[in-house]
Amino acid sequence: MTKEKPNIQQKTEKPTVVQQAVHEIQSHLSPGEDGTMRSTWILAQISHWGTEREVIAFLCDRSLLICYYDFVELGRSHVFRIPLNYIDTVIWGPLSYPKMALNKREGNAIQIKWDKFREPPSLLSWWNPWTEDLSYINLIQHPGNPEEKDLRDMCQPETFMEQLVEMVKLAHERSPLPGHANGLMVLQRPVTIDTSLGLVSLINKKVQLGYAKPRWGFGF
Repeated sequence: MTKEKPNIQQKTEKPTVVQQAVHEIQSHLSPGEDGTMRSTWILAQISHWGTEREVIAFLCDRSLLICYYDFVELGRSHVFRIPLNYIDTVIWGPLSYPKMALNKREGNAIQIKWDKFREPPSLLSWWNPWTEDLSYINLIQHPGNPEEKDLRDMCQPETFMEQLVEMVKLAHERSPLPGHANGLMVLQRPVTIDTSLGLVSLINKKVQLGYAKPRWGFGF
């Protein structure tokens, strides 16, 4: 008489919040427009007024996608797409502020510029700290302190920049823009934040409006 083996259900690991976010956003990528996704990054965007908010960056064959994701409500609020062959300048260097600025963040930043022939933003857009009507974006290291190595690797802006530069150069070779001087300029110099006093960014930093705190081992 043989004994029946106990029915042991295989334990499946619950996906982390980051894995859930990446899976949810990846399902909305366009293979025709973006190509294959190559890497995912957790960074923070710092605006021209010094306000910060965390983002998930997707580096694909043809696009860089910046996703503003709510890690508390577990939903994407907005995805901003930048074609790689439109990117013409990448700057890496320390953040630089006017002397009168009240809030100055330490560390380096990546400034990514694209579509240099685009019309400059209106005065109304320029005075809006949350405007998206600019042809550049500043990215910095996420201020969290992840314990897991995989998360730490996703939060390295310098490694992200190295991969971005390599893929932008390939995109210019594969899909040059007619009527444009194709090519990428890579510079090392300070990244300027144009805030006058920085009251908005100071409040933003004090209450951490741009970050969702209660999740996956990040600490503040």
